[in-house]
Amino acid sequence: MQIYKKKIALFQLKASIIKAGVFLLLFLLTACYKKQDTILSVIVKNSNGQVLEGALVELKAEPTTFGNIAAIDMQKSTDELGEAYFNFNDFYKSGQTGVVVLKIKAKHFGLSGEGVVTVEQEVVTESTVVLN
Repeated sequence: MQIYKKKIALFQLKASIIKAGVFLLLFLLTACYKKQDTILSVIVKNSNGQVLEGALVELKAEPTTFGNIAAIDMQKSTDELGEAYFNFNDFYKSGQTGVVVLKIKAKHFGLSGEGVVTVEQEVVTESTVVLN
């Protein structure tokens, strides 16, 4: 009878060790994931294709339903390469598909241009706006 009890206890111990190992493996696999940055890069050019430093770039999320206030309203100036970078890490949650569709408006000394861009998750999304 004691041998039977020892075999049951040994079987239960093996099952517990296997369960703990599987749990530890799953924990380690999910704990190693690091969310990548979600960035939008807007390049502003004139009609001749030259990049424009100091252009004002405005981003707005269009409301999707009546009474829905746009949650994103950002502005930045372009750098010497004609680029303005926007970080959307605070708007993107892991597992989400897509982040946001934005309307882009850019201005520079009387010139203006517009565009629409879909920001993708965990990559650098690039968009170019040509000013006329």
